[in-house]
Amino acid sequence: MKAVTSSKHIEVAATALWLAITSEHHLEACHPYILRHTKNTSQNGLSDEIIYLNGVTYTRESTAWLDGVGYDLRVGIAKGLKNEVTWRIAPVTPDSCKLSISVTPLAITRLPKSLRGLALRLFVRRKVGHYLDAVTTGMKIWVETGKAIDKTAFPRHPWFCP
Repeated sequence: MKAVTSSKHIEVAATALWLAITSEHHLEACHPYILRHTKNTSQNGLSDEIIYLNGVTYTRESTAWLDGVGYDLRVGIAKGLKNEVTWRIAPVTPDSCKLSISVTPLAITRLPKSLRGLALRLFVRRKVGHYLDAVTTGMKIWVETGKAIDKTAFPRHPWFCP
């Protein structure tokens, strides 16, 4: 299954962005749809929980950890199907970088096979793309300004907003 990706050019050094995306509770400051982000409980990699604005709770577990470059995650409802998520940082200049977040929507496999392709084309890819664009934009604003984003300034997302 093909991943959906959003990338943003960010005016901070790659090392600064890495420190930001690995800091405790960072998603509360920069993610438009997250209300709470629990502390990382893993010694190596990532294991935490995120609670969206509508109360939906997802777990995040790293499957790969590349210091300074990014990480791969399994994200979803604790006992449900998980989506594959990849965060990557690529230096552009000494003071700027590119952040890319990709999601492979594996949770769609719970739909009957005959509906998956249609659902992906007409609905899922567009909604995941909208979500990722909001996340990368929120991250860009947060790391460039040093201030938490205004979550009300982002379009509502039907999967994660009340």
